[in-house]
Amino acid sequence: MTHGWKWGVPLAALLVLATPADAETLLRLSQQAQVMVRPDTLGASLRIEADAATASAAQAQVNQQTARALELAKQAPHVVATTGSYSVWHATQPADRWHAVQSVELRGTDGPAMLALVGQLQGQGMAVQQLAWRLSPEASRKALSEATATALKALRARADEAAGILGLRFLEFREVRLDGNPPPPRIMPMMAMAAAPMAKPAPPPVAQSEDITIEATVGADAVLVPKQP
Repeated sequence: MTHGWKWGVPLAALLVLATPADAETLLRLSQQAQVMVRPDTLGASLRIEADAATASAAQAQVNQQTARALELAKQAPHVVATTGSYSVWHATQPADRWHAVQSVELRGTDGPAMLALVGQLQGQGMAVQQLAWRLSPEASRKALSEATATALKALRARADEAAGILGLRFLEFREVRLDGNPPPPRIMPMMAMAAAPMAKPAPPPVAQSEDITIEATVGADAVLVPKQP
């Protein structure tokens, strides 16, 4: 019988060559990184409202103003216009009247052109409900990718640093977790009040942009093992 041998290799040598599972040290790490990005899209929501003695008359006024708004938007550079909700209701107090309301949504990458257009529509009696700078989906994805890459590099650096302090070496990452949620767009609500058309053009609204913080969080289990002799 050969108690201390297996396949021609001493049993003691097998124990040295094989790395036992409990020699691994599992280090759970997480890391955050932020990227500051300037918003690239200005969005506006305008409310068109009319009231008349009949439903058809009220709707005709709204339809006319909506068509005018869309026509002006076509002339503005880099502006996309869409129509929103449309509603009509009948009121008997304090007077028997029909009301019609429709919203027009605008978005554009040319801030001055957008603000000039919104100013024109305000001068025609349309009320601004919202005006906000925000990130386009493409810019959000790019910023999140940059933040994730920065966080992953920092995570690896922390794993190497921790391994050195513990007298070990970094082997690999296990169960890497990525998480990042762009913040909701910054909204500047404005009171929706119908204004009568002015003989003298009013100055356009002002919308000052501000950098948006995009944050990514990464986590992983770092496997540390004894240093090789």
